[in-house]
Amino acid sequence: MVDRIHGETKLWESFIKGETAAFEEVYRRYYSLLYSYGIRMVGDRELVADTIQNLFVKLILNCRNLHYTDNVKAYLLCSFRNKLLDAFQSLRPMEVIEECHEFFPMGEEIINSLFKKDDVDVKNERRLAKAISRLSGRQREILYLYYVKELNHQEISAILGMNPQSSKNLLSRTLARLREFFFSVSTIWIFSILVHCVHVPVRCVWAFHFS
Repeated sequence: MVDRIHGETKLWESFIKGETAAFEEVYRRYYSLLYSYGIRMVGDRELVADTIQNLFVKLILNCRNLHYTDNVKAYLLCSFRNKLLDAFQSLRPMEVIEECHEFFPMGEEIINSLFKKDDVDVKNERRLAKAISRLSGRQREILYLYYVKELNHQEISAILGMNPQSSKNLLSRTLARLREFFFSVSTIWIFSILVHCVHVPVRCVWAFHFS
């Protein structure tokens, strides 16, 4: 972990010095991350690809004015998210993207991240999928960032423009809302993470128990 962070830091230092090799490496290393995130946000492949290109052109042209960071991934995701939101808003000025149904739609990767790998209860998976689809775009986004991309609250808070405690609170409220949507009167679900989610280790396994 320390070596990875040190490697990112050195790479970013080279980037802001204007070294061509660093430009190429940052683009190669983070393109797929930005692309998959962008597709989750807006679903428009051409818009996502164009926004990534525009972001890197801007970063390269202004490299010597960029700030030092010890978390390149979070910095790029935050910059890209803001640029993509602006691009989307310019195309659809009458819409608020986070209120759009297609903003962070529920997908199999989220479901697979929430269930134990040996859980074969298709019925419960479908119920969870339906529950996630009822969450707001912002709530689906934090589930994606935390459970699929495995970012910590420090990184998520930088991306979403909030402090780490607000990120924890948003996740806690999202899980509570998810439980509300999932449960029926006749179902009892022991879901301890909803009570202790801000205290357990990151990426703990969600336990599902039905009677």
